[in-house]
Amino acid sequence: MKSLIPVIALMVMVILIAPVMGDETGPVKRIVYEDAIDDEIARSRQMASLMTSRSANLRKKGHREASMAMFLETHRDRLVNDMMAMNLAPKDYKVERFLNDRFSCTCYAAWAAK
Repeated sequence: MKSLIPVIALMVMVILIAPVMGDETGPVKRIVYEDAIDDEIARSRQMASLMTSRSANLRKKGHREASMAMFLETHRDRLVNDMMAMNLAPKDYKVERFLNDRFSCTCYAAWAAK
């Protein structure tokens, strides 16, 4: 009986802790995604100041970042809904990659071809 008590205690702890450590719920993910998009917009706006640089490459980078900020502002809700539908893990690097991929596939590809 003495050896059974620690096993039962361990099982109770696992049962109580497992739901807490589970996946984040939908509304929490939505907030994380929206915050990540807001952070990316702020970063892109800051980098857009490179458009006034004397370097042609930095001006190109600034223009790309300004386009990125405009894209994110315009398509914010659709991007969040797409991330929710994909059940994308709310990790910064995954969200950033998703946003960059979407931007590259839509806006930037057409802009770079000009």
